[in-house]
Amino acid sequence: MTQQSLYRIVLIDDSRMMRLGLRDQLGGMSDFRVVGEAVSAAEGLELVTQLKPDVVLLDMSLPDMSGVQTCRQMLARSPLTRVIMLSMYDDPSIIREAITAGARGYVLKDAPIDLWLDAIRRVASGDSYIQPQLIALVLREVHAMANGLSSKGLADLSPQEQRLLPLLAQGKTNKEIASALALSDKTVKNYLSNIFSKLGITRRTQAATLYARTLPNRTLRVGEYV
Repeated sequence: MTQQSLYRIVLIDDSRMMRLGLRDQLGGMSDFRVVGEAVSAAEGLELVTQLKPDVVLLDMSLPDMSGVQTCRQMLARSPLTRVIMLSMYDDPSIIREAITAGARGYVLKDAPIDLWLDAIRRVASGDSYIQPQLIALVLREVHAMANGLSSKGLADLSPQEQRLLPLLAQGKTNKEIASALALSDKTVKNYLSNIFSKLGITRRTQAATLYARTLPNRTLRVGEYV
């Protein structure tokens, strides 16, 4: 008889009720073990660094840092850990940002518990998972962005702005871009403002989509673009 896998899980959410509910439900499953809980990004990052869990259930909105930023830093410290975002938001742009940051799953907090269990098992075993009702929203935005950006070009960008674009598309923060290009944070902010204005976009995820479409032969890393 094949031995069942045991997945070690860390919960990171500032809502005590949310953590209690998840802990109770997961505690009744023979293939899950909650090995740690945190109420903030700082506490969660430290916990994940120490425990190296299989799966992290990560709140999208923490008091000290966004879920997207937390996810990116977490995977830099523990690249084998798989992150599922817990969220109240069904905004497709937020979902895209989470996946671009490296999250392997995205589920709404009010989803039925059976869906939660399915998502955790799939992600823990190496798959990705987006709540079914959200997939259509994401696809519609991708199509809309592709159509809206199809007439946009990069010719109007200055050489320095063109150097920023791939770093922006990789999901790097302003500080990380500044460090990579030996620029000040303020200079990077000004360049990004110019890029957004010239390309007629408003979000970093749109820049990532546009950049990816200019490189059809590029092999994309998992989580780099959506």
